[in-house]
Amino acid sequence: MAKESRRIENVDQNELQLAHYQADNCSVDFRLDGNGDTVWATQAQIADLFDTTVANVNEHLKNIFSSGELNEQSTIRKILIVARNGKSYNTLHYNLDAIISVGYRISGPKATMFRRWATTTLRTYVEQGYLLNEAALRRNPDKLNELAAKVRALRSEERSVYGQVRECFKISSSDYDPNSQEVRSFYALLQDKFHHAVTGMTGSKLIMDRADHKAENMGLHSFDGKSPTIKDATTGKNYLNENELYRLHILSEQFLLFAEGTALSGKKMTMASLHRQLDRLLTLNDYPVFGGYTDYLKKDADEHARREHKLFNIRKKVEAAGITYDEAEYELGEYDYILE
Repeated sequence: MAKESRRIENVDQNELQLAHYQADNCSVDFRLDGNGDTVWATQAQIADLFDTTVANVNEHLKNIFSSGELNEQSTIRKILIVARNGKSYNTLHYNLDAIISVGYRISGPKATMFRRWATTTLRTYVEQGYLLNEAALRRNPDKLNELAAKVRALRSEERSVYGQVRECFKISSSDYDPNSQEVRSFYALLQDKFHHAVTGMTGSKLIMDRADHKAENMGLHSFDGKSPTIKDATTGKNYLNENELYRLHILSEQFLLFAEGTALSGKKMTMASLHRQLDRLLTLNDYPVFGGYTDYLKKDADEHARREHKLFNIRKKVEAAGITYDEAEYELGEYDYILE
């Protein structure tokens, strides 16, 4: 077998979630695939699982691959692990098929027990979208805080906030028409109040102020993919830095808790009352309260973002050719041969 020619995919451990397995004298934290497709384990973990040696596991894996029972390339993955000494190592991990194949060669009952656990765990992850290692979270307050921050970030995404507010309105609103222009304006103003609280600027002003083709990633801190798209560039929230985004998450969570509590108590709420409550919340947290629009920059901001995005892509092409970008030279057409 030509091991040197195989290509094994690399994955960072932060992209995977830990799932705790406990049985008899075995206690192992396995890594769960982000799509909920499989479980990953090192040879040492497989040895612990089936109460054997790493050498024995390695020998079984060699036989499994050499016999063609499993394809080596599709069952192995390199995962970047941070060790106790703080250093990072690329460590070979084997998927559920490989784990079970080794297990049946060593102990059929243990392999069957583990397969049942893995199947249930993966199904739970796919259905719920998450899996909690409660014992580990209780032992490690920092991990619990990290999880809370991730959940808060998800809840504070615009579609999550608006979705929750919509549900609250369905329960207790007296003036909510989801198709009205007033409702669309309500959400736009809500969004700008949050932006203004943490930056002193509305979403449009954020774009006008921070979208810059000369800056790294065009001034964006959040975007999908490897490079910002026009959609990313025309979204004000994407220009918030880490500190601003965290404070936005906190504010959004507080606002959602109020809206949910009001709905559950059966009290009537209106769009105006929600805005008043948000203003009180901002004042309580010592944030500036948005005083209203003095100008409407949405169209100007979109045009500015598109222009800067175009120039950003041009700059990247020029720099990819090994040339230092100069805006004056671009205007003179010096880079036309590169951009053709």
